[in-house]
Amino acid sequence: MLLHDGIKFQQMVKGSIGFICLVLVWIFLVVLVDELTPIEVINNPSPPVTMLGLAVAFFLGFKNTSAYARWIEARSVWGDIVNGSRDWGYTIGNLVQSDGTPLDANIRQDLIDRHIAWLNMLAYQLRQSSPSGRTRRPWLFGHKPISDRADLHQNQDSWRDYQIATDLPLLEGKNNKAAYLLFLQSQQLAALASEKKIDSYWHIALLDRIAQFSTSQGRSERIKNTPFPRQVAEVGRIFSWIFIFLLPLAFNDERSFFASADAPLLQTVISDWLTFAPVGALVCWIFFVTERVSASMEDPFEGDVTDVPISTICRNIEIDLRQMMATDEAPAPLTPIDKALF
Repeated sequence: MLLHDGIKFQQMVKGSIGFICLVLVWIFLVVLVDELTPIEVINNPSPPVTMLGLAVAFFLGFKNTSAYARWIEARSVWGDIVNGSRDWGYTIGNLVQSDGTPLDANIRQDLIDRHIAWLNMLAYQLRQSSPSGRTRRPWLFGHKPISDRADLHQNQDSWRDYQIATDLPLLEGKNNKAAYLLFLQSQQLAALASEKKIDSYWHIALLDRIAQFSTSQGRSERIKNTPFPRQVAEVGRIFSWIFIFLLPLAFNDERSFFASADAPLLQTVISDWLTFAPVGALVCWIFFVTERVSASMEDPFEGDVTDVPISTICRNIEIDLRQMMATDEAPAPLTPIDKALF
């Protein structure tokens, strides 16, 4: 997630310099062909190109709204996980047995450690590439991609170090390890209830909290495994490129004020290009950036600078829970990388 000063105009221009050069070259070729050939394919191209630009702008607005709704839902799901995790810490940290005596500290620690293990397992699973997800990295607004870091849940070390030793063998061969950790959590609660260490009220209440975590995991997996509608994404990109391709035609019926009627061909072409290329490139660049903004929010769990910072959220939850238990030293918060949280 980019911070307030994480996007700078210079970075955006640097990140799209290839596109800008391509547009400038295309405008030059259109102006050159227009001067060399007496045939006008479109007598007055400005109105149709303008209408196309309006249609593309409306469609990109719809696409951006849809992509942002998808991103904000993903962030809301993890907001629910944060709130539920704190509630889990409050409850486990003050849980008492049926006779009113405090629950054994080792049992409380296992319940907290397994919850932290579940958080990191879920984050790792969401960071993995999905068969239905994007096949190319989105535009990063001039930022460089980050890869293969355990603290950002990009390799298996990000979850193995958090697992309880007795849980690791049980996780082998499980397709959805995060879901199985919730099952193990419910199994331990059932054992505590059968041993009369917690009464039925707390047993049901804690199972309800686990059900809420399962719901949040399911919502995250739905976003992860359901691709952004490709008909919306691809049509928006195709329409943008069609507009970018046709925009220089709108300049065909215009001429530079600096070139005289009897000026040499090369001078006329250069004068027309210098007059209209900056404006045309700017308009094309704005449409390009607008389309890329929506594309950057299509898959909010992939671990790029524009995605939901679930690794940072996991670390913050772990800090809260460790400090509540006061038995382990809390880790340090994750710091921004190049003015972005992951």
